[in-house]
Amino acid sequence: MPTEAPESPAPVARPRRRRRARPLMAVSLALTVLLCAALGGTGWYFAGVAIEVDHAAEYPLTIVDARDGTVTLPREPETERPGTWALVWKNGRALLGPVVGGDDAHVVRKVASVVSGALVKGAPAAMDHWLYEGDPKKALGLPFEDVTYPSKVGPMPAWWVPGASPKGTWVIAVHGRNADKAETFRAMRPVHKLGLPMMSIAYRNDVGAPSSGDRKNHLGDTEWNDVVSAMGYARAHGATGVVLYGWSMGGAMVMTALRKDPSFVRGVVLDSPVLDWSATLDKQGDARNLPGFVTDVAKRILEQRIGIDLTDYDQRRYAPRLRTPVLLFTAKDDATVDNGPAYTFARTAPPGMVTHITTPGDHTESWNVDPAAYERSLTSFLQRVG
Repeated sequence: MPTEAPESPAPVARPRRRRRARPLMAVSLALTVLLCAALGGTGWYFAGVAIEVDHAAEYPLTIVDARDGTVTLPREPETERPGTWALVWKNGRALLGPVVGGDDAHVVRKVASVVSGALVKGAPAAMDHWLYEGDPKKALGLPFEDVTYPSKVGPMPAWWVPGASPKGTWVIAVHGRNADKAETFRAMRPVHKLGLPMMSIAYRNDVGAPSSGDRKNHLGDTEWNDVVSAMGYARAHGATGVVLYGWSMGGAMVMTALRKDPSFVRGVVLDSPVLDWSATLDKQGDARNLPGFVTDVAKRILEQRIGIDLTDYDQRRYAPRLRTPVLLFTAKDDATVDNGPAYTFARTAPPGMVTHITTPGDHTESWNVDPAAYERSLTSFLQRVG
């Protein structure tokens, strides 16, 4: 018998497998990089939309016809909604009355008055829930002064509508993101009728106001300082207390100002407020058909870009400790701000602290759908806290 051990089989080489693996790994890595880049790019863009400062006018509608004291517009939720509205176009404005006709595609509304310009068929236009333009004297016939209050970024313009006396409670009105002081017109008449001074403020990055260092909207995270500065101006000019009144992002600002300096605040009015930025950004992401994980990435990018902690703007966390009366308006069809946090805020605040009024309408349109009811609620609240 042979004594030599059998030869070991030669190792099987797999060069093809190695050569195939390298291209597959490269493709996988490239796809991962592309996916991350696309995800980061989309997140960066969405975050940029949230913090963009943009005061450009938009006219998404077209005037279909204008005759015999009426105007015909495309049928949209905003054009067919009952209530008090304005129609604006370049160099023109009209106050609208009720719906008086139309068909499946069109709405015919009464024109209450043409404030400026001329209604022209085919002109681009927009519905305007602020209703008025100009200044308090031009818009409402109310006396006012252009005043300037000092802030951390420079002198800030404001309108001061005097009351019965400068000594007492002032109302400080704070408009929303990328809006301006005209948003506060709708509250001026009832406030003035009560004899309370009203200070409608501009804040950083507004037209005619100093800019922030980066010229970005910080969602109230720095802008609240301007509210506190306005409170200081009011105190220095006779106010013994203030009611803070915020629309939309202005609501986030006044709630933060309240948390920072509650001693001087007699009450708070919130109209379609942002009471949780994270929930509102989720709502906006859904409206753009973004997957949830993309919106989450965008929120992290946003926090890094402007140095904000979004959890600090979930006001629900502070509701149980609320000690200042709040009047809260929310609009049922709000397509801009998530209303859920407002409901939770009202429900978890101490009993009697929050008067929550729900209305039809879209974002900050609670006054428009029923001005008389809105003003009754506002007047009752101000009489109680002022």
